[in-house]
Amino acid sequence: MKHYIAFFLFISLASFTNAQNVCDELNFVSIGYSPFTDTVIVVAVENNNATEIFDYPGFVLIHTNGDTVAREEVNYFGIGAQSVHTLQVSLGAHNPIENFNGVLQLYSGFYDDFECEWQLNETLCTENECDSMILAFENYGGALVLGDFAWSLLDSTEAVLESGTFTMEAQGQSWEKRMCLPKGMYSYTLEALGQPTGGSPTMTASTSPWYLAPIIQQDFDWNAENVMEIPFYLHCALQEPPNGIDNAENDLEFKVLRSGGQTIIQHAEIIKSVAVFTVDGRLVTSLKPNHTQLVLPSTMNEGLYLISLETELGVTTLKVIL
Repeated sequence: MKHYIAFFLFISLASFTNAQNVCDELNFVSIGYSPFTDTVIVVAVENNNATEIFDYPGFVLIHTNGDTVAREEVNYFGIGAQSVHTLQVSLGAHNPIENFNGVLQLYSGFYDDFECEWQLNETLCTENECDSMILAFENYGGALVLGDFAWSLLDSTEAVLESGTFTMEAQGQSWEKRMCLPKGMYSYTLEALGQPTGGSPTMTASTSPWYLAPIIQQDFDWNAENVMEIPFYLHCALQEPPNGIDNAENDLEFKVLRSGGQTIIQHAEIIKSVAVFTVDGRLVTSLKPNHTQLVLPSTMNEGLYLISLETELGVTTLKVIL
């Protein structure tokens, strides 16, 4: 009987040791709010284990008070060498500018099996004076994009921070510009200097070259000066961050009206620029109404949107449900 007990204890200890080793080889690289929205927290990990991929993984962020702050929707088969995971933040669950104290947990098998846990007591917002931003222009196929283009980056006062030109050639169907920028609202403008050629040209802004890292993108219109609004860590600078804002109807500065199937946003001041995002940070549209009211495009699907509006009083982000 003693031999059976010893054998059982050996198996149990070996399994426990293996489980610990599996987590030890999953390097926790970073965690923080998306640069473009406070409704997403981004977790980056590196898996150095060749035999364990944590099949169908899901990350959960839990505050020390027991509240679930953010949770990942399972959409990976497993965790490869480098992996970026986006967790959806519960409305009002955490103020981005406050320190986070709690745990990050990893489950596998569609949350059936607990795998790893990391204790956290740190800010989830950037504290750098400037952070990396990568402006890019890419062709996603269909035909070659050829010719010269003029680009510029403007701040919220419409002052040009940087500008230049580049040429798209057959051998290189992408262009990028890397900068280090402080928190703020920016505009990335791009214009073709010649005749349209083809392809699927797209303007993008990101902060990391890692696959599936947060990105804003907008289709390029050959016949116009294209403007893409980029809210850059605004939620890390605001005293009342977006994920703590109630529904837009309760906002004291802006009024949201619905009439004849239209959604209208009104303000006492001139609305200078507007950027509409999905909750995962994807840019839907950007506008410059220069008016005290804005009519949202009727082509927008039903759902929850983040709308960043700039007036003379500053930048405000609303949550609007269509």
